[in-house]
Order: sequence, then C-alpha cells, then structure tokens
Amino acid sequence: MKAYLQRLNPENGQIWYYSVLVQRDLLGQWQVIREWGRSGSPGTVRHMPYEDYLQASEGLSQLLEQLVKRGYHVVMREGSKPALAAYLKGENDHDSDS
Repeated sequence: MKAYLQRLNPENGQIWYYSVLVQRDLLGQWQVIREWGRSGSPGTVRHMPYEDYLQASEGLSQLLEQLVKRGYHVVMREGSKPALAAYLKGENDHDSDS
C-alpha cells in the first residue's frame, strides 16, 4: 500500500510532496515509511514501526487524512486494505488449471 501526495504553495509556486508506503523490513516488522520535502530537493525520511500489517495500514490511512486536511492532494494511491489483508491470510493463492 502506498500513496503520493502534492501541495502547491500559491505564493511562490513551489510544489511540496509527501510519499507514504507500508512495507516489511528485513526483520519482518511492518513499517510506514514517509518521505516529504520540496520538489527537486532531497526529502526527509522517517520510519514508523507497527506490530502488524493492519495497524500499519490504519496508520497510513490516518496520516493521509491529516495530510489532506493540511492541503495536500492525493496524486496516486495503490493497494487496498481488503485485498492485501486477504493476500496476507493466504486467501489469494490460486491453483493454475493448466
């Protein structure tokens, strides 16, 4: 699950971005990874650990709500909680008929 947001500063025309994704680290812990900054500049990166995928995806959803309230617009959003939850439970395994 990931999302990319942008906000335009009308005073000077600068574009600010915010990238957020849910990912597992090498130790198996779920992380919400946030990166933000001004377009064309190096961004700031922060990792927020969570106990499981559902908590991490809820954290991402809450963060997106806060960013939209602050004037960011969702440019791209990928993944959904129901589809990924089913995948994590193994419900997405299909046998091929060929």
